[in-house]
Amino acid sequence: MENQKSFNSIVWMFAGLYAILGILFMFIKPPTADPKDPSMAILGFVALFLFIGIPILAVWYYRNQGYPVSLGKAVKLGVLIGLLGGLIVGIYAYIYFAYINPGAVDQVLEISKNMLKENDMFNEDMIEKQMAMTKKFFVPMQFVSQVFGGLLYGVIGGLLGGLFFKTPSEDY
Repeated sequence: MENQKSFNSIVWMFAGLYAILGILFMFIKPPTADPKDPSMAILGFVALFLFIGIPILAVWYYRNQGYPVSLGKAVKLGVLIGLLGGLIVGIYAYIYFAYINPGAVDQVLEISKNMLKENDMFNEDMIEKQMAMTKKFFVPMQFVSQVFGGLLYGVIGGLLGGLFFKTPSEDY
């Protein structure tokens, strides 16, 4: 029982860390930032490593609390952290784009529209239809992408954490 209680508290602690960093990165790297800016690419890689590193750190922390770690337990830990953290960040993203700063959606669409025009892949009419469709689904897709991104980072981080910090004994 104590093992499950500790497991749950570690999940919530690291999911909270994931959520705080996710929301912080939304401020540092806003969606209206120029995608061609090299500093934004660097911040994207930093975020990637941090979000994968959080479940790895959670597995390490769990093992250092004296609990045995199997690969399955590590992946479960990573998935739960990514899911809960992604849900929190997704809810924040939904509220941000729907209520706090709905004008950001138009800014993001304008950047996308300009990039499509630069590439000469579509005519003006096709671009306008695409922008209208994207505007309808932009806010809900921000939520969905945060949740699925969290799950992906959680699986990868949990798997890596399990491979690095698996308890050598077979009696889990």
